[in-house]
Amino acid sequence: MNVETLTPIATSVGGGFFIGILIGYFVKKIIKVIMFVTRGIVGLLLYLQSQQIISVNLDKLEESSTFSTLMGSTFDNIAQIGNTTSLGIPMAGGLSAGFAIGLMKG
Repeated sequence: MNVETLTPIATSVGGGFFIGILIGYFVKKIIKVIMFVTRGIVGLLLYLQSQQIISVNLDKLEESSTFSTLMGSTFDNIAQIGNTTSLGIPMAGGLSAGFAIGLMKG
């Protein structure tokens, strides 16, 4: 293998790795914000229920599973994006490695 064939592969791996780190970092931050808001809302509802200001039907709340519906549609959208683009194996490998490191370090 010569330099002319390795340059595009190295560029796509390195670029995918850097983009993966950024995406992983921001996904982790967004998940933290969403979880903070969700815990605040649930905490407020439980506090208001303990003060007997409102009545919360916890069984019905568990049945609704809005979070799983939301995450399911999000993953479906991500899968559609992945199907419409052809990133290639080197870029996808770099992207996934960077994403994992971004999630761990963020």
